[in-house]
Amino acid sequence: MKQLPLLPTTVIGSYSFPSWLGKVRDLSLTGAFTQAELDEAHDNAVKSVIKDHEAAGVDIITDGEIRRETMVNFFSARIQGFDMSGKMKAIGNLDPTIQMLDPVVRERVRHKGSLGMDEHFKFLQAHTDLHTKVCVTGPQMLAKRATNEFYTSDKELIFDLADILNIELKGLVAAGCDFIQIDEPVWVGYPQDMPWLVEAYNKLTSGVKAKFAIHVCYGNYQLKKLYTGQYAELFPALLETNADQISMEFAVSDGVGLELFKQYPTNKEIVVGVIDVKDETVETADVVANRIRQALEFIPKEKIYISPDCGMKFMPRARAFGKLKAMVEGARIVRAELST
Repeated sequence: MKQLPLLPTTVIGSYSFPSWLGKVRDLSLTGAFTQAELDEAHDNAVKSVIKDHEAAGVDIITDGEIRRETMVNFFSARIQGFDMSGKMKAIGNLDPTIQMLDPVVRERVRHKGSLGMDEHFKFLQAHTDLHTKVCVTGPQMLAKRATNEFYTSDKELIFDLADILNIELKGLVAAGCDFIQIDEPVWVGYPQDMPWLVEAYNKLTSGVKAKFAIHVCYGNYQLKKLYTGQYAELFPALLETNADQISMEFAVSDGVGLELFKQYPTNKEIVVGVIDVKDETVETADVVANRIRQALEFIPKEKIYISPDCGMKFMPRARAFGKLKAMVEGARIVRAELST
């Protein structure tokens, strides 16, 4: 496995979801495909993600979360206590018309067996020589994307979910995974809860021998921003997470928030989002390079990783691939400048 270069490039997690796979899933529910055939379809879809990431030149990759129904339902459907029949619920606080059918918590949540992430990781690792990571939806995201009809507070639910996910993280490490990203895209919507959200995160990762990243953003559903909150409201509490990396989106905000790392110096690595996943335009390498140069004004070069702002599930494959190529080329431009 190659040593990572200066300004390593990575992805946030999800990648462009092939429409044909959705059709295969629907047909499998009618009995048109066996489970083995559905598994083969997922395997082939994951291989296509790996190929795109490799061809684009990304340094640290994922399996694109292609096997997951959604970043929420994959977990909720496999944890005891969630009723997946669901209720319509607004996502975020910007537009109440943006809603999803979210599960209902009807009893205390409990672990009921492996979610399968360990096997998914083994498949990824077996099919690439690149550095890899696994992304795991955090307990607050799972709680806020559900209707709580059992617990007296969401805090109780979140701490129970942290215990359940901790078991899964240890299973990932046992399978050989050494880098895990926790996705908490809705933290920015609840800054008043940061002290105990950080406590829940640290409980989630306790005793897990892996490198950790925490990803926070402004929400990303169908390429739309979901929350009005600002990164400044998360600081300095965010720095108290037991994470080696903090991953944030900056392209969509023209770099607003980067200044926080001057105001609150940290030894953590910072994953800087330089690709606006909500913009249909494919960035040029020069645009990306300028965004990286902006980040270098606030963060030491040895601490910067480069990524898209958020996941790329909700965009056509050609656009997603084009954006990754631009990201990699932009990083190479600045890397060359720094080496002279």
